[in-house]
Amino acid sequence: MRLVFLNHNPAWSGTFFRAFHLARALRARGHAVLVVTTHASGRWRGLVERRDGVVLAHMPDLLGGRGRTGWDLWNTLHRLRLVRGRRCDVVHAFDSRPAVIYPALRMRDAGARLVLDWADWWGRGGTTRERSGPVLGAVLEPFEQWFEEAYRKEAAGTTVISRALGDRAAGLGVPAARIHRFPQGCAPDRVTPVDRRVARRALGLDEGRPLLVHLGALVAGDARLLGAAVTEARRRHPELRLALVGSPGSTVEPAPGALLRPGRVDDAALCLWLGAADACVAPLRDTVANRGRWPSKVNDYLAAGRPTVMPAVGDAPAWLEEAGAGWTTSPDAAGLGRGIADVLDDPQARDTAGAAARKLAEGALAWERLAVGVERFYADVLGAA
Repeated sequence: MRLVFLNHNPAWSGTFFRAFHLARALRARGHAVLVVTTHASGRWRGLVERRDGVVLAHMPDLLGGRGRTGWDLWNTLHRLRLVRGRRCDVVHAFDSRPAVIYPALRMRDAGARLVLDWADWWGRGGTTRERSGPVLGAVLEPFEQWFEEAYRKEAAGTTVISRALGDRAAGLGVPAARIHRFPQGCAPDRVTPVDRRVARRALGLDEGRPLLVHLGALVAGDARLLGAAVTEARRRHPELRLALVGSPGSTVEPAPGALLRPGRVDDAALCLWLGAADACVAPLRDTVANRGRWPSKVNDYLAAGRPTVMPAVGDAPAWLEEAGAGWTTSPDAAGLGRGIADVLDDPQARDTAGAAARKLAEGALAWERLAVGVERFYADVLGAA
């Protein structure tokens, strides 16, 4: 099949990884895939490159920060010009902001079958309010909500990352036969296990002191939950430290002396920090945004062979529980803190869960496995045509 993926995020962030890793797996299965994304920094000129057999087209964007996520007219016009006259079998739009949906509709009108992915619950009290605050969120939410809902019934197929978004799509009138749910996948070739002692020596860390790792961004409410949970866990493990790998975007305030800030790191250093961890954490309050999404940091934890501690919110905890790859808790500071402390209490159980985590990353949650289901869904969509 000839496939075009349209993604709104800047390359190497957010939903880009969902599009790119799926594209890699489908390319390995013999399909031709073009991924159109937003240039990480370029404002006037784009870039076309090839990675792992996948063609990546980075589109320029005049906006910055959170505006650089699919809202820019300049970006949209470049994409419309790129897809004009381009033939493909399936165009897969990852979310439906203007820079994604309008080029996707043009390709649909030219004969491609349109599939819409839904990976975040933006409107209706979801992620837009979480990230933008109550005032700005109230202004932006109607626009975000309209774009995420308006085109769902026009697509030949809908893919969703969670059961909650699948139910929401069905509530908008999308037939069940046109909905395919697949979680965020793991890239076990990108993130690989590193022995804990080797990783700590390389990073200059105390080999005996407990270490909890968090990867990526946090909204303010989840950051407060994490800080309070670490403070709670330190009642039983006063030497516990928390490493914030990546850019959290919100302030985390555990007890004094508990925080390490590696910041943004390359893939090699990422493997070292995850390898150095006794456990990894994904703090989630029980909100509609968190029920609808899948925290992709969990996939890197699994690939690194490290157990995850997280509240039982959304779809990911059920995968951890079934595989024995982590600990799930109640979605509050006391419950999450106890869960962290319980993991630190039992080194043997940690090692067993870590091995199960890597097995899950190489098996049911590997992109190569998930791509087979998506490929069949594309075939169904094309067959229905």
